[in-house]
Amino acid sequence: MPKATIGGAQIYYEVTGKGAPLVLTLGQGSTPQARAELVDGLARNHAVLAYDQRGTGRNEPSAQAESMEELARDIVGLMDAAGFPTAHVVGHSTGAGKATALAAHHPERVTRLVLGAPWTHAGPDLRVLQAMRMAAARTLPADHYARYNALLLYPPEYRREHFKRFDKMAQDALASPQDPLTISARLNAILAFDARPLYPRIRCPTLVLAARDDLVMPLWFAQDAASAIAAARLVALDGGGHMFPETRADEFLAEVLAFLR
Repeated sequence: MPKATIGGAQIYYEVTGKGAPLVLTLGQGSTPQARAELVDGLARNHAVLAYDQRGTGRNEPSAQAESMEELARDIVGLMDAAGFPTAHVVGHSTGAGKATALAAHHPERVTRLVLGAPWTHAGPDLRVLQAMRMAAARTLPADHYARYNALLLYPPEYRREHFKRFDKMAQDALASPQDPLTISARLNAILAFDARPLYPRIRCPTLVLAARDDLVMPLWFAQDAASAIAAARLVALDGGGHMFPETRADEFLAEVLAFLR
């Protein structure tokens, strides 16, 4: 897999498929395995640029305290490295923050925008949630912390159906415990980002996607984002939890591909 040197960091990326260029940007700790189904689905119609965010995955470790604007500049550098003058951009969770900053600060690079599970700003509810996540990272054993995250990110039906997978994740976590400082840096970067001044600067067609049962980024964030972006349309799935691109992958891909067409 190629790597690009951007802002002093080497960032791993890959381009899969052929067609109109598309950048897929996901959460801060997203792994290649977690995004494989999305890449495969999108690559049927697009040349998909997927990457490991700086400090994660196959990159050198770092503090991971970069702002959404700094992480958006990484995407610009990756697009340059991949030969993408412009691209559709699909972001989910923290990736939605990066995609928002990219479309607002580099509008000439983004043709169509998808924001999955966005947040508008650090309201009181989000601050409480992130504080609890930081406290859990500091105090819980590694396997309990993995189970705690699964409770937040995935709906009960999905956890029940994939219980063996989540149980293995919890056991595997014992060999690689969480780093509370890194997790706090990631979550504080989310809290520091205020998308509200950026939304009026987004002029490309935009699809905002959310799940009604998302505990991490509740539906009201997506509703407010769609209302503030001039050319936006909102789609609210009836379930799927925060990780709805994974738990409801077929529906997510159907909505995104129809919008991009």
